[in-house]
Amino acid sequence: MRVKAKFDYKRYITNQINKPFSFCFLLEYAGKIVGFLFIYIYDETPPPQISELELLENPFAPRRVGAVLGMYIEEVHRKHSTITLLIDAAISKSTQLKVTDIDLLISIEQTGIHALVERYGFTKAAIQYTKHYDIEGTDLPDLHPSHLNAGANNISHPGAIPLKDPQTQAPVRNAQGEDVYLYPLRDESGVLIKTSREMPIYPIPVRDPQSQEWVFANSGELVVCPVAYDEDGKIKELDGTPQFCTPTYDYVNGKLILKQDDFGNYLFST
Repeated sequence: MRVKAKFDYKRYITNQINKPFSFCFLLEYAGKIVGFLFIYIYDETPPPQISELELLENPFAPRRVGAVLGMYIEEVHRKHSTITLLIDAAISKSTQLKVTDIDLLISIEQTGIHALVERYGFTKAAIQYTKHYDIEGTDLPDLHPSHLNAGANNISHPGAIPLKDPQTQAPVRNAQGEDVYLYPLRDESGVLIKTSREMPIYPIPVRDPQSQEWVFANSGELVVCPVAYDEDGKIKELDGTPQFCTPTYDYVNGKLILKQDDFGNYLFST
């Protein structure tokens, strides 16, 4: 893999450090930084509102993963004891956050690291082969399906997730033909509301019980389930997953329909 020309590493590292589950362990000697190990931790379990889409995309059981972004130690300090200081710190953090798997990508020529991680109990899971092709010209076929491009980046609303049809993966559009997004919850001052695990909270969109299509209010906005709060005003959670109020229903002519008040607002259980 080739590095981009004039890549801004300072901004890249700053962005990585600002992520809540990225950690950089520093190795110091005589007051000077002589090495580091950079890890990030993530949960492959999708948020509840997109789990249905994930079922169509990913056949594997989700894991809680610890992965390594990079490791470097100045050559004069490359000793078994200094390397293990960094590795032990990273494994300790992964244990603290209860990861189920640690993934390492090590180049084939780094035989010393291969032997070291095997002593830590890591096993070789795969061998990756690569072959590079130099492609001439700029007239390249588009490898991004149009329905995946639509709404991929919503700069004005960071964290927005485009809503897609679970069957076709095509973007959902409102009556005005605009792409529909799910937005992370924010408080009155615009600050993200997060779970006890420091994860953003996305509302669950409502489906019509008859057509199973997404429901839109008279104003044209997507109808979503409000988050549930306990008596102390805190968001209810179950094993770290936020809970939501569920829609209420009526039976009309033998059919189940969403219940609305006299003003057309959809009603939810508390």
